Amino acid sequence: LAQNLERWGVRNTLITNSTPEQLAKAFGPVFDRVLVDAPCSGEGMFRRVGAFSWGEEMVLACARRQTAVIDTAAQLVRPGGRLVYATCTFSPEENEQVIADFLQRHPGFALVPTAVVDGAEPARPFWTTPEQQANMDIGSLRHAVRLWPHKFVGEGHFIAVMQRTDAGEVVEPRPWRWQPPYSSELKPWREFARAVLRDDFAEEQMVLVNGRLYLLPERTLDVTGIKLVRYGLLLGEIRRGIFKPAHTLALALQAGEVTATVDWPADHQEIVRYLTGHELRLPGPSGWVLVTVDGFALGWGKRVNGRLKNHYPRGLRR
Repeated sequence: LAQNLERWGVRNTLITNSTPEQLAKAFGPVFDRVLVDAPCSGEGMFRRVGAFSWGEEMVLACARRQTAVIDTAAQLVRPGGRLVYATCTFSPEENEQVIADFLQRHPGFALVPTAVVDGAEPARPFWTTPEQQANMDIGSLRHAVRLWPHKFVGEGHFIAVMQRTDAGEVVEPRPWRWQPPYSSELKPWREFARAVLRDDFAEEQMVLVNGRLYLLPERTLDVTGIKLVRYGLLLGEIRRGIFKPAHTLALALQAGEVTATVDWPADHQEIVRYLTGHELRLPGPSGWVLVTVDGFALGWGKRVNGRLKNHYPRGLRR
């Protein structure tokens, strides 16, 4: 997840490594949108995966786990907010039946119609259990969506969108209190920013942790007791009075936001050389350069004496 968000250049994020129960306890019902990408038996991936271990007990075990996860996720949704449940499996036990059980336990939620793509179909209300059919109006399950791999370009999925309709108490999220860096600590960053960046970054939203400088989201949440993977955007590291920009910062920038760029088309020979870690010939003034491919940020290079030192992460090189 963290790597995907970095590749997208997303800045305004909080990534945790905590259980749903820990998140519900820490935050409460403060979110407008909650997406449950539920752990499932993966039947929708059969076509893509060569070898697959499957059994009926796996399906039932996944359904039990999904039930616990979605019940906890509901505790994070504010009144009027939406809860999205998604799987990559076909089994009714993990899809229609999980949602039917959820709606029976949570009358303050209701399914809402879902925009569909070509090849999508309504869920199957009659794939619920006889008990569910006797105790609720299963017709609303047609608002959920099934995606079939033989009817659209993709694999097998199920999606249900539910809105919280009860008049519960509106809870305002607790902001996180942090210590911004001292002005003297930001001197290396400012030198870099003046030389490389065209736009200003809000220093009052920065935090320095073990030499790593982060730009926090515009609106912070109190993360006491939460195990963090990433909070905001890693700008770079400050070591011995020198700022070194992070790869994540490069991917969050556009060509017009920096003073020096070099752009090559995707099929250019130099792109291949850059991705494999080679130093490149690039005449011009010394300093940090944003390498882009067809206008999209790819990574950093540092130009010295007409040569571009390669700063593409070693772990990503081909």
